[in-house]
Amino acid sequence: MAMKYILAAALLVPACAVLAQENAAKRLTGLEKRVTKVEKRVTRLEGGAALPAAAGKRAEAARPKGSAAPIAVYFRKKKQVLGQAKLGIKLYLEFENLTARRYNAFSGTLVFKNETGTVIWSRPYGHGEPLGPGERVEVTMGILSDQPKEYLKFVKARDVTVSLEKQEFYSAD
Repeated sequence: MAMKYILAAALLVPACAVLAQENAAKRLTGLEKRVTKVEKRVTRLEGGAALPAAAGKRAEAARPKGSAAPIAVYFRKKKQVLGQAKLGIKLYLEFENLTARRYNAFSGTLVFKNETGTVIWSRPYGHGEPLGPGERVEVTMGILSDQPKEYLKFVKARDVTVSLEKQEFYSAD
């Protein structure tokens, strides 16, 4: 009689193990799906999301695909300025915080390129005012005829793109 119980237990143990294994596999598959969804969301929040339609073609060209740069910079326009003694070009840029974090300040190197992708001008840039999540700020800067090579390159360029490289951030969060 004891032998029947031992035999029944010996047959039931592998069956229970198989059922437990199937249940664990289902839970693991569900967990993997959730992790994949979270990874996609994080990628979008870190800058993998599509740029706003108002940014246009130049904004897309200015930002390399697959880049996770938290601050995007868009070149809006250039305007010829005539002074009493000097000529110049006023550049209109727009910076956008693509993350969900607030930055009190940021810095980096602005790199301006023409339509062929040749670097026209690069210069260090620092922004000392807070920039909230998704917020945009317009900045103007000028280049004078004191820098003749760069000035003439801007005059000749028809389509200018800009990027902020070597980004550094200062935040209280």
